[in-house]
Amino acid sequence: MSLTITPLDAPLGAEVADFDFAVPPDSETAAELLTAVDEHLLLLFRNAEPPTPAQVTDFCESFGPLRPTLADKSRLPGFPGINRVSNVDVDGVVGTGGTDVVTYHSDLSFTPPLIEFLYLDAVTLPSEGGTTKWLNLVAAYRDLDDGFKARIDDIGVVYRLRDGLDFGGYFKATDGEALLADRTCISLVQTNPRNGRRSVWPNTGPDFAADVEGHDADEGTALLAELFAHCTQDRYIYEHRWTVGESVFWLNTQTMHQREAFPPDQVRELRHVNILGHTDPRQVA
Repeated sequence: MSLTITPLDAPLGAEVADFDFAVPPDSETAAELLTAVDEHLLLLFRNAEPPTPAQVTDFCESFGPLRPTLADKSRLPGFPGINRVSNVDVDGVVGTGGTDVVTYHSDLSFTPPLIEFLYLDAVTLPSEGGTTKWLNLVAAYRDLDDGFKARIDDIGVVYRLRDGLDFGGYFKATDGEALLADRTCISLVQTNPRNGRRSVWPNTGPDFAADVEGHDADEGTALLAELFAHCTQDRYIYEHRWTVGESVFWLNTQTMHQREAFPPDQVRELRHVNILGHTDPRQVA
């Protein structure tokens, strides 16, 4: 394919034109898209209609193995790498996501390797709300002063699922209790292995707990909160108002994303894929 890649007028992101999901990316096209997402952190595809599940799978597998979501009740039949993000259930597939704000986070696997890329597309949308915001964590790291960078450059964060999750109703997992023992240590400062760009990753998402190595609980919480406040400034945010059919592919390890609320009497359905990548130097297999 001959692609046209145009940066968005935003702190991150680029639009990809002339890409056809009906044709799985060949090695040259995948390499071009990989270079682009490394540079822009997020790629937007404005499709006339949503790709088929098989097309989504072919596209995502061009960049790495798929890691089925822990919310196994929301996986599409026949396509376990795709999960249904929705406030309604259809044909026995449980929607995951609700209608309230889902605060800034990156997706995590609690066993190595990292979920390096994410894919999301829009199937059904509410008439208002439900936008998605992304943060440019490369720019956020760049803007820290040298003293702060030196303070955090060699710190690991141990992640685990938080206590008290409602695995069946909220988390949509059949056997979530078995996952509570899983944890992994991930560098607070992430480095893209292909281009060396660094980003800060204060990933205090709603579903997991984070303990900072070398810090007591209060100190670690304060450090992550300070970094989270820095990273969530307006100058790092791109807010996307979805159109049905659109796909977004982004670098999970150098961004965080947030879902805005929408009316509970309306339907929002998107499809989500986790794509594995490199192992963080601090992770232990």
